[in-house]
Amino acid sequence: MAVDIMAEVKTALIISGTDDDALLTQLQVAAQAFIEQFCGRSFTGGTHVELHYGGLQLVFLRNYPVNAVVSLKVDATSEFPADSLRSASSYVVHGERGVVENRDGPFVPALPGWVLGPTHFPQAVRVEYTTVTEAVPAPILRAQYELIGHWYRQAKTMASTSHINLLERPDPDGQLVYPWNQSVGFKLPEGVLQLLRAYRVPAQ
Repeated sequence: MAVDIMAEVKTALIISGTDDDALLTQLQVAAQAFIEQFCGRSFTGGTHVELHYGGLQLVFLRNYPVNAVVSLKVDATSEFPADSLRSASSYVVHGERGVVENRDGPFVPALPGWVLGPTHFPQAVRVEYTTVTEAVPAPILRAQYELIGHWYRQAKTMASTSHINLLERPDPDGQLVYPWNQSVGFKLPEGVLQLLRAYRVPAQ
């Protein structure tokens, strides 16, 4: 996922000053990695190479929208010699959803009497393709900011409580009370997960 400049992260979280820039940068890298792992896809854009089953007529690419398919090779042995390259006219690319459809049935033809299924001929289809760079969806950016803010608040609270599970502490300016869930840690915000689920690639 494209890295946002620190100013945009701090604006989204209403943070001023530069004292916590190193922490925010670290949290930003972690948030990007988590989002891409959770969604099962990359939002950075660029060139991708994937291997898929050959027993079906459709291949569901992990990253989309697809800008272009550079090459598509089909080989039941997964060696992909030069003659395994398929003509672009033999398949259709549904770029918006990242689907490649073979025009003549399963990518690996079935022998007479065979019934092919989704797990036949693993890694028989090799697709090299590109996706547009610098096109991170707005909800993904919002989820990134919310996740950074979530971890940032937790880190600041842990630092303020000297990294112990403290509910109250005497203080020269009065009694400090820390929310229990922030003092002992809490799950990821449901709002972040709701934003990400819409962009999650189903398991294949």
